[in-house]
Amino acid sequence: MVEAATLLTAALAVLAAAFLWSRYRHGYWRRRGVPTPSGRLPFVGHMAPLLLGRKSFMDHFHDLAAQHRDAGYCGMYMWGQPMLLVFDPEMVKQILCKDFSSFHDRGLPSSESDALSQHLFNLNGAKWRNLRTCLSPAFTAGKLKLMFPLMRDIGDQLSAAVAGEAKPPGSEVDVQALLSRFATDVIGSVAFGINCNCLADEDAEFLAMSRGLFRSTTLQGLRFILEAVHPRLGVLLPFKLLYSETHRFFMDLMRETVEHRESNAVVRNDFVHLLMQVRDQGLGLSDPDNHIAMTPGVMAAQAFIFFVAGLANVANTVSFCLHQLAQDAELQQRVADEVRDVVREHGGQLSYEALKDMELVERVLLEGLRLWAPVGSVFRKCNATATVGGVVVEEGVAVTIMSATMHRDPALFPDPERFDPDRHTAEARDQRHPYAFIPFGEGPRMCVAERFAMLELKLALATLLRDFEFSRGPKFEVEPALDPKAFFPRPVNGFPMLIQNRK
Repeated sequence: MVEAATLLTAALAVLAAAFLWSRYRHGYWRRRGVPTPSGRLPFVGHMAPLLLGRKSFMDHFHDLAAQHRDAGYCGMYMWGQPMLLVFDPEMVKQILCKDFSSFHDRGLPSSESDALSQHLFNLNGAKWRNLRTCLSPAFTAGKLKLMFPLMRDIGDQLSAAVAGEAKPPGSEVDVQALLSRFATDVIGSVAFGINCNCLADEDAEFLAMSRGLFRSTTLQGLRFILEAVHPRLGVLLPFKLLYSETHRFFMDLMRETVEHRESNAVVRNDFVHLLMQVRDQGLGLSDPDNHIAMTPGVMAAQAFIFFVAGLANVANTVSFCLHQLAQDAELQQRVADEVRDVVREHGGQLSYEALKDMELVERVLLEGLRLWAPVGSVFRKCNATATVGGVVVEEGVAVTIMSATMHRDPALFPDPERFDPDRHTAEARDQRHPYAFIPFGEGPRMCVAERFAMLELKLALATLLRDFEFSRGPKFEVEPALDPKAFFPRPVNGFPMLIQNRK
């Protein structure tokens, strides 16, 4: 009995000490005069809805930020760790551009023992800078123009696949499922240099692996959040962000692709070719201490993040735009007319130059990105104490820029829930803060593949609106229910619509 009482007393003492420590840690922002959202709990901070699977990561963070919209920032807690949420455009500009030297890292985990984590999005400091310098040439206008024929061929396959799915006329089709297959084929072709055949074969191996990437579980979400707070925590966890089968597939695929090209002297205008050039020309060796050897594993990592980002971006954004256009027949007709008129002006070809001339198509996509951004936040970790908008951000503190919150701020975008492509005319852009709309980030670490992403988005939307009409059917949801476990916004029931050939 005495031993039991002693153990109970010790346990209660440990619990009390932990509670007091948690309470002290959760006073970090209060002591600095920074507003804090409600809903904080001992030990877990503001993370309870995520742990319980009640909200998606982005929805939860947006709801926290919305409590202090007028302030432009607030302080939250990921367990005991403070995180600053920022959604004031001027503060965003300072973090991403003016004071970039104090916020140049994302603070996400990257390990040399895990080659697939050695991609541009994760890397920090000089290693990131060197690798970005090496990879940037892949996304120049000239390189994109060389890649475009590969993409356009898959666009033609998309049209054929939709026509097949839409039989008999007026059939209801989940456009998101088809666009996921299109995006997989495009990225597989330009990033891994292979014909995935996903549009023709729903059971294609590459498609199965891509679906595995977005198989959401609460444990995977927990690991991502823990690693964002402290990268070393991931080493202690028995579950991984990537299933081992998926990890092995992408590593083996890149190794086999490189070996095949070397053995058969294959040259192809794609991302793999550029990575092989970086390796062969020794780019980045001028800084050997921060050089990353372009091994097949590291090459796979670059193609892998390119693939993940591209798949979510295209399938989500174009599906959402079609979802909006299905509710506005007049706008849909205007966009389709622009596509057909511009194609006619370019000799009947949906060419690289034709897509550049489709201004309304681009504005529709930008409005889709405003309301349905695949990633509505930008992660940073303060690496040197700085004062931002009067707030002292100490070294080591995590910062999340809530672009999704800015994109729905009525002070920046009046009537923010209304889908209005005219928000993105040159005149409208000039009237708002340049950092109010940042779907691809901004500053030195903005998305290196922005131009490629917009090219693929325009190709998909233009192809579909050139050939088909989209309208509401029995399963159409005006407000699609979202999967609360998904990191990227993903409707539970997809985007079903009625499709018929455009006359």
